[in-house]
Amino acid sequence: MLSNTENENLQENGSLQEDFNNDIIKFPPELENSISKILKANDPIDSNEFNPIEYLNKMLPNEYALASIDETTKRLQHKMRQLEEEIRELTRLQTNCQQGNEKIDEAKRAIEELFKRIREIKDKATQSEVMVQEITKDIKSLDFAKRHLTISITALKRLQMLVTAVDQLKIMAHMKQYKETSQLLQAVLQLASYFKSYKSIKQIAELLISIVTFQNELKKQIFEDFESSFTSDGNLTVQTAPLGDACLVVDIMGQDVKNQLINWYCERQLKEYKRIFRGSDEIASLDNTSRRYAWIKRVLKSFDEEQADIFPLHWNVSEVLCSKFCEITREDLVKTLSRAGNELDVKTLLKNLQLTLEFENQLLKRFAYMEKPPQASVNSLPKYNFNKSISISFEPYLGLYIDAEDKNIAEMISTYRTEPISDDDNSSVLQSSTELFIYYKETIVNCSKLSIRKPFYDLCITFAKRLRIYASDVLIGRIPRGNMTRDELKLTCLILNTADYCYNTIPQLEDKLKEKIDEEYKDKINFDEEREGFLNVVATSIKALVRGIETCYEPSLTAMTKLPWSNLESVGDQSEYVTSFHNTLRLCVVSVHKDITNNRYFRSFCDKFVESFVSKIINNLSKCKPISEVGAEQMLLDIHAMKTYILEMPTMGMENSAPPSTTFTKIVNKGIGKIETILKAILTPHDPSEGLVENYLLLIGDKNINNFQKILELKGLKRNEQQQITEQFQQRVADDTTLLENSNILSSITLSQFTTPTFPALFNPSNNTNNFTTPTNGNSNLTDKSTANKFNESVKKIMSGGWRRTDSNKKEEEK
Repeated sequence: MLSNTENENLQENGSLQEDFNNDIIKFPPELENSISKILKANDPIDSNEFNPIEYLNKMLPNEYALASIDETTKRLQHKMRQLEEEIRELTRLQTNCQQGNEKIDEAKRAIEELFKRIREIKDKATQSEVMVQEITKDIKSLDFAKRHLTISITALKRLQMLVTAVDQLKIMAHMKQYKETSQLLQAVLQLASYFKSYKSIKQIAELLISIVTFQNELKKQIFEDFESSFTSDGNLTVQTAPLGDACLVVDIMGQDVKNQLINWYCERQLKEYKRIFRGSDEIASLDNTSRRYAWIKRVLKSFDEEQADIFPLHWNVSEVLCSKFCEITREDLVKTLSRAGNELDVKTLLKNLQLTLEFENQLLKRFAYMEKPPQASVNSLPKYNFNKSISISFEPYLGLYIDAEDKNIAEMISTYRTEPISDDDNSSVLQSSTELFIYYKETIVNCSKLSIRKPFYDLCITFAKRLRIYASDVLIGRIPRGNMTRDELKLTCLILNTADYCYNTIPQLEDKLKEKIDEEYKDKINFDEEREGFLNVVATSIKALVRGIETCYEPSLTAMTKLPWSNLESVGDQSEYVTSFHNTLRLCVVSVHKDITNNRYFRSFCDKFVESFVSKIINNLSKCKPISEVGAEQMLLDIHAMKTYILEMPTMGMENSAPPSTTFTKIVNKGIGKIETILKAILTPHDPSEGLVENYLLLIGDKNINNFQKILELKGLKRNEQQQITEQFQQRVADDTTLLENSNILSSITLSQFTTPTFPALFNPSNNTNNFTTPTNGNSNLTDKSTANKFNESVKKIMSGGWRRTDSNKKEEEK
């Protein structure tokens, strides 16, 4: 419940708020929003919903704020003075605006006066226009009459000229004065075109019809003159001048008439040609192809000397004549070739095709000047292309030529199988490869002249086929097998270089073929398979080089097996077989490095050699058994020396030797590391047997009993010793899940005398297999101490070699 005092205060505040709201001038909401946007008012006092009570409550939110009421009062008074100044400024501006309104009213009155005067001027202009139209109405009618009269007089004059010209034209045509006739005909046709719009007039329509009729009669007369001027074999019997004037008339008559005359002339000239070469199969044979071209050459010579003046130059009559000759000859050759069938031989085919190509080239040169004749429009030009105009008839039979080229290439490749290698030859590739690609280049040029379509594509297929045969039969077929001499190593390097040369040259061959062949076949040309074939030759050559060097250093490995590894008393310098190996390796590698031109393939050769060497040494260990601990130490020393020599392989024979690459070093370390691991396992004493087992697990890291048995065999242990140690090994690895099932380190070792023993009662629950048998005499403590000391010494001895099986080694073995 509120107290009485609080109620009175609330009532008083409500009454003040009501009085304040009554004093506020209310505007519509839209106007209020517009005023707020224009004035950009941010002050809450300017708000339309201003509440003084709330405003004071925000300024004095609690009784503690009353302490700053003086400052608040000062701010409000300052705000009131600012508002009073703004009100005075707005009042002053409003007063000035009232004075401006008076000036605006005055300007409006002046504008109204101006519009009034403009309307008066417009009315007067309209009246003047009406007056001028009335004055010039008669003049306009006279002007139309004058124009019509002028047109009528012009039409009558032209009609008179047309009638006169037609009469004169008939007279000149009757007199065969074709030069004057051509001039009159051109004038008549121009005048007649003027009267086409007057066809509705009977007299003019009859006159135009008579002109067309006369043109047909004149055309017939000129054709009769040409018929009488040429014999049946195309020889001219009259002077050329009248016929030349007649051609001027024909030229004016239009393109159709001109084409009819040209076709008649060509048929007359070629009539004798058809009679001769279509009379019998013997004359139409391929052997007489040269006579065909000789005949047209005589006709062209006669045309140039006697008949060229008859026809205008821009008619290109000789070009049309040759085009029709080519059409007839192509049809005849197609029939002749079809009749020849299987009797057609390559020599005859190529001979006649060559004659045809030469004739086509002569035509192209002869009519090159007619590409832009000075007196003819582009649309009126006959467009003849003499390229392949006749020779295309030979294209379906060019398979004979492709077969002949295939046979030639096959014979060349057959001779390459026994190609001798000259000692004086400084070339880094086999000479046969360069000869083959040079022959390919010449064949491409020759075939592209004959055809660039299907026969050329068949040639591409032939090239690809012979490249594959060259790679498989010549290069791979010539790689030596078994033991290699110095010359055979050089030959293998030459084959490798040749394969690399072919691999890099084939893309150039492919680009050349695509450049020459027709667009239709470009996408079909692909020599990727052939390039892969030469890469295979490179890989095979590298393997052969590795095998060849293996046979060279094989005596060193044989000498290694003859050493008494089980009876060595102490470790000395490196063995003699290591020195022999080094000398042989250096001699072979220097030779190979000198002969291989691509360093990338030499590096690949070195990598493959390391893999082969590691496998050979590991296999050779089985021939050296038994190996004592001292023997194993000596072998480690020898293997380390071999490793040093192998690391020198990339720079053997070079003047400025550099350290081997990181990649090659890793390959060598990984491969030799396998051998060192086996030797370190052999180095471990078998007494105590627990030490041997633990070191095996530390070094090899698998639970495969066969691999463990191989180490025992290499150590030369007896069967009963092996059985006891193997039992301990099986007990040790039975529950160990961290070990590999089978390590690949010992996978390449094969021991002929090795047999896996069986232990049927080893995991019998009735036997106490978890406990080792211990001695029961009084010296048991002493025995235990000596066993522990031996174990510790063997571990120190093995680990001093700097090798420890890490997780990374384990992952590599698993991989």
